[in-house]
Amino acid sequence: MRDSRDPRSEDTITAIATAAGGGVGIIRVSGPDAISTAVRVFRARTIDWYRHPRVMMLGRLVDPAVPSDHPDHVLDEALAVAFHEPKSMTGEDVVELHVHGGALHLRRCLDLIIRCGARLADPGEFTRRAFLNGRLDLTRAEAVSDLVSAKTDQALRQARAQLRGALHDKVMELRLRLLDLRARLEVNLDFPDEDIPPADLAVLAAAARTLGDDLLALAGTYRRGRLLREGARVVLAGPPNAGKSSLFNALVAHDRAIVTAIPGTTRDTLEETIDVLGIPVVLIDTAGLRDAGDPIEALGIQRTEDAIAAADLVLCLVPPGEDAPDLGAAQAHALVVHSKADLRDPTDERATLLVSAATGHGMDALREAIARHLDAGREADQGGLVIVHERQFQALSNAGEAALRAASLLAPSEHAQPPELAAVDLQEVMDELHALVGQTTIEDVLDRLFSSFCIGK
Repeated sequence: MRDSRDPRSEDTITAIATAAGGGVGIIRVSGPDAISTAVRVFRARTIDWYRHPRVMMLGRLVDPAVPSDHPDHVLDEALAVAFHEPKSMTGEDVVELHVHGGALHLRRCLDLIIRCGARLADPGEFTRRAFLNGRLDLTRAEAVSDLVSAKTDQALRQARAQLRGALHDKVMELRLRLLDLRARLEVNLDFPDEDIPPADLAVLAAAARTLGDDLLALAGTYRRGRLLREGARVVLAGPPNAGKSSLFNALVAHDRAIVTAIPGTTRDTLEETIDVLGIPVVLIDTAGLRDAGDPIEALGIQRTEDAIAAADLVLCLVPPGEDAPDLGAAQAHALVVHSKADLRDPTDERATLLVSAATGHGMDALREAIARHLDAGREADQGGLVIVHERQFQALSNAGEAALRAASLLAPSEHAQPPELAAVDLQEVMDELHALVGQTTIEDVLDRLFSSFCIGK
């Protein structure tokens, strides 16, 4: 399937497909002229690109514009392999050139391929072509990006599951249930004069309601899935000398923040990404909350208040002998942490979640409390399916609500509506499921989705 709205969809494209600096770098070429372009730049003793696909060949990468006796004629000793359409990652002819992985060297090799007829691929263009040519559905295409950007083991497991087709398979299962429901309803609508027993509308209403509930339940995993994919912003807040910077260093496992006994040492926010029981967390150390002593400290406290307002979770640190401060609107997503356990009066019963950055007391309990408060990772940790993209959430939510509307219309009542109206809602369910996997997709959705990919994917 070609993108008829993009005249460049017939171009042969190329990009570096691996990170620079490794021992080996891969340059990928895809499109109708992929093999002919490779023939121009790759020389081997025996080579037949067309008769022997998927066979790695040893040869030399050369610049055909430079005389063979010139030192710049041979760029590298390289390996090359060709994949014929449609059995390639993009569904087009694809050639991969394996060269040495230095950043400057890779760029020079890429420039050579561009001079010989290919153009530099746009971000996500290889995966987009794979989708358009039927090699991936849209959920698997999104999983390619998720696999590259995964920050924790749980996020990586979810991306792998999506790439294997976990969400696609679940949507197809829901689609089969919908097809059965629509068939039972529409056979009576389309053939009212035939000798067909009338459908039991109460049974159909129950089936539609169950389908709607299952769709909305899957949509309801989005919050946890989003946190696995994007991470959560967790802010350490509290008065000066509450132990915020010490706890920050303990959680990131190195001395990232400056720690002194002088109040107001931290003047600006400090961020570090950590893994909290499988959840990627952006941990933010902040200036102590108090009446500012100077304009610079006032700016730091304002940044603290901004960070608290934007946080998914606030760890409100309470030093020994003090009560938890009022965080206003942020109180709803705050977790009170009683710090400096090693310095506390053992008879003080106000402390529930008690930690010490100095001794490590309570640190495991704190991590568990953070994960529990964020309500993230439970399904993923148990191997359950979670959705990780807002587009998926919207499609499933819309489908679930349409199914519940159909159930309401089908349910027997004294104000019962014509069953034809329910058929309209069930068609909307089908449209949303098709959009979810990409069987029907509008252009701006594809543009937005694939533009977030890195070049070479």
